[in-house]
Amino acid sequence: MQIPAPFEYLRPPVVDTAPAGGSRPRRAQRVLFASAEAYPFVKVGGLADVSGALPKRLAELGFDVRLVIPGYRGLGGTPVLAFEVPLGPVAERVEVRRLQPLGSVEVLALCIPGWFERDVPYSYQDDDVLPFVLFAKAVTALAVQDAWRPDVIHCNDWHCGLVAQDAREGRYRRELARTGIVFTIHNAAYQGRVGAATERLIGLPPAGTLLERGIAFADRVSTVSPSYLKEIRTPALGAGMDDLLRARGDTAKGILNGIDYEEFNPRRDPWIATRYDRSHAAGKAVNKEVLQRISNLEPVPDRPLFGMVARLVSQKGVGLLSAALDQIVARGAQVVVVGEGAPRYRRALQAAVPRLPGSVAYHPTSRESLARQVYAGADFFLAPSVFEPCGLTPLIALRYGTIPVVRRTGGLADTVSDYAEDPESGLGFVFVQRRVASLLSAVDSALAVYRRVPEWRRLQQRVMAADFSWCGPAWEYAALYEEAVRSRREPDAGREPDVGASARPDVQPVRSRPRPAPLPLALVHHANQYLVTDGYQDREGLTSIVAGYAELLKLHEKYRTPVALHLSGTMVEAAAWHHPWFLAEVRRLRDAGLVSLIGGTYSENVLTSFDREYNRRQLQELFWLYQRHLGCAPQDLEICWIPERVWDTDRLAGILTDPSLPNGGYRYVLLDDRLLYPTDGDHGGDRADFDGADPASPPPADALRPYCIAGGHGMEVVPMSTRLRYWIPPDDRKRWRSLSRAAELPTAPGDDTVLVYADDMEKSAGVGPWHPSALGRYEDFLRWLATQPTLVPVDLPSWLRQRRRVPGVRVVERGTFVELAQDWHAGEDYRGWDQDRAWRPYQDYLARARRAVAVAERAGAEPRLTALAWKHLLASGYETAWHDTDLPGRPPAAWAKAVASHGRAAGVLAAAARWFGSRDRLLGAELADIDDDGTEELVLRNEHLFAVAAPDCGGRLVYLACRGPDGGVLVIGNPTDDWNRQEEMNRYMDVPGNHPGALADCGGVHDRYVAGISGGDGEVRVELTNVQMGSPLQGLRKQILLEPGSPALLVAYHLPAAASGITVETCLSPDYYRLLRHGPAGLQRHGGRWWRGARNHGAAVWIALADDEATAWCDSAGPDPGHGVMVRLRGGARSFHLLLGVGDVDDADAARILRAGRERLAGPAARDRVGGRK
Repeated sequence: MQIPAPFEYLRPPVVDTAPAGGSRPRRAQRVLFASAEAYPFVKVGGLADVSGALPKRLAELGFDVRLVIPGYRGLGGTPVLAFEVPLGPVAERVEVRRLQPLGSVEVLALCIPGWFERDVPYSYQDDDVLPFVLFAKAVTALAVQDAWRPDVIHCNDWHCGLVAQDAREGRYRRELARTGIVFTIHNAAYQGRVGAATERLIGLPPAGTLLERGIAFADRVSTVSPSYLKEIRTPALGAGMDDLLRARGDTAKGILNGIDYEEFNPRRDPWIATRYDRSHAAGKAVNKEVLQRISNLEPVPDRPLFGMVARLVSQKGVGLLSAALDQIVARGAQVVVVGEGAPRYRRALQAAVPRLPGSVAYHPTSRESLARQVYAGADFFLAPSVFEPCGLTPLIALRYGTIPVVRRTGGLADTVSDYAEDPESGLGFVFVQRRVASLLSAVDSALAVYRRVPEWRRLQQRVMAADFSWCGPAWEYAALYEEAVRSRREPDAGREPDVGASARPDVQPVRSRPRPAPLPLALVHHANQYLVTDGYQDREGLTSIVAGYAELLKLHEKYRTPVALHLSGTMVEAAAWHHPWFLAEVRRLRDAGLVSLIGGTYSENVLTSFDREYNRRQLQELFWLYQRHLGCAPQDLEICWIPERVWDTDRLAGILTDPSLPNGGYRYVLLDDRLLYPTDGDHGGDRADFDGADPASPPPADALRPYCIAGGHGMEVVPMSTRLRYWIPPDDRKRWRSLSRAAELPTAPGDDTVLVYADDMEKSAGVGPWHPSALGRYEDFLRWLATQPTLVPVDLPSWLRQRRRVPGVRVVERGTFVELAQDWHAGEDYRGWDQDRAWRPYQDYLARARRAVAVAERAGAEPRLTALAWKHLLASGYETAWHDTDLPGRPPAAWAKAVASHGRAAGVLAAAARWFGSRDRLLGAELADIDDDGTEELVLRNEHLFAVAAPDCGGRLVYLACRGPDGGVLVIGNPTDDWNRQEEMNRYMDVPGNHPGALADCGGVHDRYVAGISGGDGEVRVELTNVQMGSPLQGLRKQILLEPGSPALLVAYHLPAAASGITVETCLSPDYYRLLRHGPAGLQRHGGRWWRGARNHGAAVWIALADDEATAWCDSAGPDPGHGVMVRLRGGARSFHLLLGVGDVDDADAARILRAGRERLAGPAARDRVGGRK
């Protein structure tokens, strides 16, 4: 980076308002003024007033000032610059926008997508540190971006505390070595706590809270009043910073804040009802009347009115005021309070309103317009603060002629002198003790003067004339800037400064006693969906679910919190087809080191319900999908997610550790911690004791470390915490308390203790059956986690690899998670569900399909179609035997029955594989129950084609397989895609529209047909006749012609007299096996004038029209079904012809084949009957 030449100082213009004996800055300086808020752009509290006013006054003194704030939502501005700021493993793009200037002050907003788009800039707490860590790093990066290199960076409060350390120890320390850093403490109670996770992201040596870093690394430190500096140098009020502040010595200074009288002036305030000044006392009376009216107070002009504008926090003395309200009202006064904050104070004030009607009002808002009306309309202004760094609101009230009643503390002790002690110069009424009696004593003194009208008027005149402007404080800051710059540029008579040195070598952050090592916390999310799509009527579709997943991952990126993901294979395939961007996002975050992957099975089949070979194929398929879509090599997968966490060491450990697996076998398995404890038959044993323990208590220490499983072939169990599943995302105080208690669990160096949260991703994302508020609560949890010094989020696979301690050995008996085992009565071995009598028919479907595929393999079936049969069979084991836990009796879930029911399609695919694996593939057709559903299907086959039509389901062609250059492929039919609770085989799925197959006639997709087969002269003819009573298509006939060696089916449509035309849909799925595994990457639509088709690498399927008939192509009516593309056509004649074929084709070939087939159909009817009618 090119460094500009050293700044040449310019003499500022003469300023006549310098205080007597004061010195002007010798040179004009560039000041970068950094703050979390600035009026009028954004305001939470007094910091905004300071940040809006002081830069303007500095500019008037001749400084070149730039004000920089975060780019909150709605600020707008003009982009002027962009750069990147690293934060952990990911860099954030920062766009600098120029806002409207404040006088001659240039105002810049640092816009960082996803970080400051919020309604409230920051809360009254200091636990939302990460956005301001990033903002501070962006400020230091901004300071070196162009030739405008600041001489001073003025950082304000904990939000900007990291700027000081980053400037001295960060990546730009050399560029900023000559830049002075001034840090102003506005409230030492809020410090910006830095947790172990945030410490890693900061990437600098640990140095305490953000406030602590500002104090330690700045060249000069200021507070917002002299008395406040004295107070926070004491243990009582120093909030832990007193040692550090005392060490700063004379490099720390108290400078009283000023008031911007251009902004706060009753003569021109646009917010108040009537403008006034000292000569127009009636104006204040009008404002009082308005304030009483809008506050529903008794409209009595002579009743003294006390106002308070404050954050409702303990610091502001709201509890003291609440306790005194009744007695203040008993003295004849009224009280109006404006502010937001802690619920307990809101409740106390809201309860006082009906208790003291017409006398007390509470406005739960921070609207500036209402605050101004209180300043103008109240007689007295209350500030009974516990501590007060400066106390701007009483100073503002003075200018409006509103007399402060304050407690003597901090800045209030420097500004509001007690009228009772000094009637000649007093500006308000002061009390000292934090007791109701002390406050009431000051109120009594105030009311006494209020009743002496001439004296009261003189006091109002006096306070309105008091000068608390920025004139004097601005000069003090100018001197402080000069000291800061000199300390950087002239150290030890010209010696170059140490680029990493703080203002004083003896100033170091406060070091408390060494903390124990933080407890590792691993977060694991399980994302599982079947091959679903969108458009469901009673549940969310894939788009909203994937969007929820993506939002959750954005939170992990935002807070730089590592997360381990297990994605089921069916989820990967569904996303690869419909939302490949999501998989790209997972891959990007994995490359960045924020996401790691956990292995498992393809379709979340319950492993104990299947044989070893079936389970081996399940594991193999997920390895392949992870590598293909997520770039995850098998050897990177060491942890296995067990479907439904149903475990049996004897049955599963061997297959999971099998060296022939692509990763050489899994090393770890994630299981519920309750499985670490043995059962004792009907008595329950230790596991029952564990299950019965208080769910709000921290998990036991022995459930927080991995163990080697006895008899587990070297496999280790990583226990996932049952209780964390209940607590995350937290939804009430009880769960927050439980998390806090867990964070205090003791650890020791080298300990292998780890907390593991693992559960469904939908739960934290707030999608599917879970409440949408969950995502917000999960973000609250991640924000909390970032501030915890005793918890550190870890990447679970990396943590396991780095362990050095040899694990103990534990017997892990059969079991699953507690709800499944006990509440839902599946049992520890799952037999309560997979052996349920109601599930037995579906278990039989899967078993018969498994045998059909095995028979095909032994018969030497065509391997690619056999692989598809296996693929479909694997998918059909999805969440085996799951039951509906929301219904009485918990019957098998409708979707689980549907998926298993369609496992029978594996038998059809196996039959096709056997056909193309045979030597003699003679032309033929038959009616047979090929899919084991109790009804006959029409099967047509020749050397190139294997076709299945469903007469009972609209006469549709539901499967078409062929043998292409790469082997056997399915080109019509998408049986593995979701069936949405529909158990019937071959039936068109209406909602959402899917599984049309080919020759799906709109308006008759569910009609019943009868089939007739005839043959002769080397051909097979089939006639399907619609016999559906009441259908508009009743009587429609479809004739199908198949010839030996032909790669196409000729179809003739003959419409009934009542039908003026028909729309026909066909879904093309060229190489369905490849589409499932690879997604749409290789899929292409193609076609000519008279034919339309789809190609997927070597597989091609098409449909052609006759060029001399009244047929035409139509646009698709909706989205394509899963894993296919829709072709829609309209037949407008009583009779027309279609050609459905595979392989390469053009208009000429299609026309020739179609014309020849049409002539054969038009010839004499075949004489030899080889089939019958149904």
